[in-house]
Amino acid sequence: MKQNLLKKCGRLAVVGLMSAVMLVAPNAVLVETAVAAEFEEIEVVPYFNTTANTRLRSGPSLGAEVLATVAVGSNVAVFEQISEEWFAVAFNGVQGFMEGAFLEAPVVQLPPVTANNLTTPQVNINGVELVSWWDAKNNLIRTRVPLHITDVGTGITFWVESFSNGNHADVVTLTTADTDALRRAFGGRWSWDTRAILVTVDGRTYAASISGMPHGGNGGNFSNGVNGQFCIHFLESRTHNGNRSHEREHQASVLEAFNLAR
Repeated sequence: MKQNLLKKCGRLAVVGLMSAVMLVAPNAVLVETAVAAEFEEIEVVPYFNTTANTRLRSGPSLGAEVLATVAVGSNVAVFEQISEEWFAVAFNGVQGFMEGAFLEAPVVQLPPVTANNLTTPQVNINGVELVSWWDAKNNLIRTRVPLHITDVGTGITFWVESFSNGNHADVVTLTTADTDALRRAFGGRWSWDTRAILVTVDGRTYAASISGMPHGGNGGNFSNGVNGQFCIHFLESRTHNGNRSHEREHQASVLEAFNLAR
């Protein structure tokens, strides 16, 4: 973990570690930074709520020194997952570590989605659009049309196409090179984690989210080096199996993509 990470974030002063048993994906918020020559860019920091009085420790271990006790309901900045149970965090300017079992992301509140309840699209200053999946699925994001994907966090790009537009877009990569690029965006491993992405098609770019675990069928593409499909979510899209926790993770990544592209 970079020791100067918190110095870039105006509202932070101390960092420590917490554990992750019940941790869910964060909502990303933009944090204003101090104006200084050594600061290269604005950091986007996810904030979680503590679900109980939680100890902020100097290391990712129950035996590490207790730096502070953080009250239930406090907002904690989360910078990095250190292990299955521990996260590098900051609270009131103090760096440390906390157990994810006592951290929870704010729930993304979404209105009920019906065929007649479509949100008005939003466009940020860079032209990235935040559109309802239920408005986009048959008009903007069409099946068997190549989609150019940009991973917001890494800048890695690749191509996919949707072969089924149901509750979300079921997509396949076009080539083995695209498959390799997608896997690199997930740190070189397949994962059900979600990542903020930008989807460009027909000269328009949309905020979206992708998970990195191949599953199900391959959508008829037998030459892309992977046996499986991937899920791309947009605003208000849903999972096929009703997994609300995973839906919230995708929705948080969609909003992260829209905010980061400002």
